[in-house]
This record gives sequence, structure tokens and C-alpha cells, in this order.
Amino acid sequence: MVKGTTKSGIKFQIDERVKDDTRLLQYIVEMQDTENQMKQSTAMFDLLGLLFGGRSGVVAFQNAVASTHDGVCTSEVMLKELTEIFEKINLKKS
Repeated sequence: MVKGTTKSGIKFQIDERVKDDTRLLQYIVEMQDTENQMKQSTAMFDLLGLLFGGRSGVVAFQNAVASTHDGVCTSEVMLKELTEIFEKINLKKS
């Protein structure tokens, strides 16, 4: 497990084996499909579920993002936090 804290104070714990999970790559590729916004959104929540252990973990992450960003979890802020987490677990989106 990789534990850390983002610059805004969000604590996280990610199973580092997820870096080798083929679903992670699939979700990242699908998130980059600018032709299909529904596919992008679905892939983003699938990726969050994979990282944070399902729906309850995703909701906890969204709540943590909201609590450190004036009570709102926008997709822009959430992706910024997610990118920082990726960097901390040595998984950079390409």
C-alpha cells in the first residue's frame, strides 16, 4: 500500500499493485476519448472505483475533495487531486 497526502490535505491509501492492473490502462484510454463524453465519465468513475475500492471509497474521496475545496467537488478539481495521487504513486498519465 502506498499512503500519502495531497497538497490540499487529502489523505489516501492506494494498493500499488493497481499500477499493473490492465483495467487501469483501459480506463485511462477511455477517459481520453473526446468523442464520447458518456464513455469518459463512465471510465473516470470506473477508475476511481478501482483505486478507492468501490462506490463507498469513491464517495469518500469526492467528499474529501469537496471538504478541501469550498464544499464542492468539481471534475476539474477532482482530476487535479487524482493527478497528484498518480504522481505520488509513480503513475503518471500519458
